[in-house]
Amino acid sequence: MHRLVVRAVEEFLRDTYGANLWRQVEISCAVEQVAAAAPAGRLPGGAERMIAAAGAILEKPEGELYEDLGAWLARREAIRRLLRFSGRDFADFVLSLEELPDRAHFVIPDLEMPRIRVEREEDGTMRLLLDPLAPAWCAILGGLLRAMADDYGALGLVAVGGRAVQVQIPEASFAEGRDFHLEQGDVPNAAGLR
Repeated sequence: MHRLVVRAVEEFLRDTYGANLWRQVEISCAVEQVAAAAPAGRLPGGAERMIAAAGAILEKPEGELYEDLGAWLARREAIRRLLRFSGRDFADFVLSLEELPDRAHFVIPDLEMPRIRVEREEDGTMRLLLDPLAPAWCAILGGLLRAMADDYGALGLVAVGGRAVQVQIPEASFAEGRDFHLEQGDVPNAAGLR
């Protein structure tokens, strides 16, 4: 599983920033040796080192790269399909995210994803609380939520801070969402990787 996470980060960096950046990251952190085990709730160390190296090269904060990774993951068709089964609209989707670690575990049994607790405030704001030792996951979730708001056609205001992601939905039907049909097309594999 750790190799799958490292491979996803590699594909994200290649797709988003090109082969030249990937070569620099590979040299910087000797990627072939970085698929080591990670503490519960954290990304494998190799994946974290790859993001840190890319951030240094790009002069971009790691948190932003993790958010970009989350958005990139949500655009992988196989992952998008799994996520879209979580709710009929964006608000349902956000409320169902407490089930995401179990659903992810069903597809990738070894994935150590932290638990998510969703709290709904009186004004409709939703706060997603994660383990404080999982800051990368919080940022990844923020990026994933932004991409899924677009996918549903909702105006979703997403703020990542500390161990929480805050979501407000001022307009549930802000734009036309992407088509979603129950029949499955050509899906490369369960993780959405080539």
